[in-house]
Amino acid sequence: MTAKIHVHTYRVAVAGDEAGILKVFAEVASEVPTRVLPQTETIVQGLVASGQSWVGVDADDNIVGYALAEPCDAETLSLVYVGVSKATRNQHVCASLISKLQEIGAPIVTDVRSNNKSSMVARFERFGFVKGDVNADRTKLRWEKSATPASRDAPT
Repeated sequence: MTAKIHVHTYRVAVAGDEAGILKVFAEVASEVPTRVLPQTETIVQGLVASGQSWVGVDADDNIVGYALAEPCDAETLSLVYVGVSKATRNQHVCASLISKLQEIGAPIVTDVRSNNKSSMVARFERFGFVKGDVNADRTKLRWEKSATPASRDAPT
């Protein structure tokens, strides 16, 4: 038996992607946890319009994941939502989307609810984010591009 190879492409989200994003959002909402509320579509439209959000699409151009971000000040991005369809889990979709945001080079801030069921704090830490303020409700995290590449073999 041969393994099926999954090829996904990644691109900046554009107007018209909202329906596909909302479909995945609704599928994974209980894990975040959140819900699709009447204002959710408007929020997603604004995040897509920011020009800083990314989507992963399959070979049929169906959205399989998203990283919805917006500038929170002149230099920093705020990662508001990230989600990956259950059918494409363990295919590096989330890592690829976060990597696309990191390629911009701007610091990225995000937070994870304490009742998140997707181990997102640990995932963000693997992506190079550092924990900031932790309280009963949320863990804040921040990623910054290293000024100089770290080397484990560097002389001391």
